[in-house]
Amino acid sequence: MADLTLNNPHVRQDLLLSRLEGGEQLVATQLAEEFDISIDTIRRDLLALEDRGLARRVRGGALPVRSAAIPFAQRKNEPQIEHDRLIRASLPLIHAGMSIILGGGTTQTHLAAKLEPLENLFVITPAPAIASIMLEKGIATHLVGGRMSPWGGCAVGADAEAALSNLAADLAFPAICGLDPDFGLSMDHADEASMTRCLIRAASETVLVCAAEKIGQRARHRILPIPGITKIVTDADERLMQPFKDAGAEIIHA
Repeated sequence: MADLTLNNPHVRQDLLLSRLEGGEQLVATQLAEEFDISIDTIRRDLLALEDRGLARRVRGGALPVRSAAIPFAQRKNEPQIEHDRLIRASLPLIHAGMSIILGGGTTQTHLAAKLEPLENLFVITPAPAIASIMLEKGIATHLVGGRMSPWGGCAVGADAEAALSNLAADLAFPAICGLDPDFGLSMDHADEASMTRCLIRAASETVLVCAAEKIGQRARHRILPIPGITKIVTDADERLMQPFKDAGAEIIHA
């Protein structure tokens, strides 16, 4: 028998919101069984939360709403202790003699900080912060210029895209806002998304260094569908990564 308090939609929705804020994905059929109510009632609750901007409905349930992007200048000095193992797992992919592209963002900046000055390594980047790190390490670098985006701390616009179209690399490490098994790789801002598409096209392979918190998230602009992704370095569990593996991506668990 259902708990009488769960007959109140406000009580149910507060409970669902609490779970979303904890990062939980909501599955409508499971909730209907747990709350002993109809699946149509659960769907109405999820719709109400989405209308309030508190949930994002997907087939079969709902996902947490992504937090608004914070400018790079405010994020660059934040500790990335939880991402250190992602970076350590990514470094063995980079070999002497390679040309690599590092996109903007904090993860790529921390990756640059850990990068060793391998023989004949060549780094291409639209991010001045990364270029500065490479300069200090004595690593040959090509800085792509253009209008600066405050969000990723990188060059965007026609000049940056034209420059990337004339370059070639072995590996690309793009920034990531969301990685969803249906929607693919995505970013919040259109100009960064457009530049990142060019960045990916310039490389033979794409490596996504992606924390578990970004799996299942969709930003506004799709950059790359899942079949186009060759490697994902992540701390997410195997269950979350299975759809990407099924699509042909190599999963490297950190």
